[in-house]
Amino acid sequence: MISETLIGVIIGGVVGSIAPLATLFYNHLHWKREAKLTHLKSERVRLEQLFEKTLTRFKDAIKAKSYPSDMSAAFIVLMSKEISELYDNFMMGNDESPETARMAYLDIAVAMKKELAKVDKKINDCIS
Repeated sequence: MISETLIGVIIGGVVGSIAPLATLFYNHLHWKREAKLTHLKSERVRLEQLFEKTLTRFKDAIKAKSYPSDMSAAFIVLMSKEISELYDNFMMGNDESPETARMAYLDIAVAMKKELAKVDKKINDCIS
């Protein structure tokens, strides 16, 4: 039979290990949340810079009626499906009027702002 002292030591050890394990678990969750928040913030900065640069180049391309392939690749590969489709629809359209170009520019700018708003919401959800 196991002595009462040994049972007491085992129970004490189990009880004593609960607090460090709980602290370790809490710290891991906190670290994970902070890492996600850092990633989301850097992703927002990256997207904001990409959108700003691409919109400026798109505006210049509309004026020149010449669309550089690296800019088109950025729209197609680096942007969301919604933005990519808006750009593709503009490029495939036969109407090259200034009004159509302005509307395409506005639609793309709005879609980009929506993408940034989605990331902002994820950041706020992570903080809350």
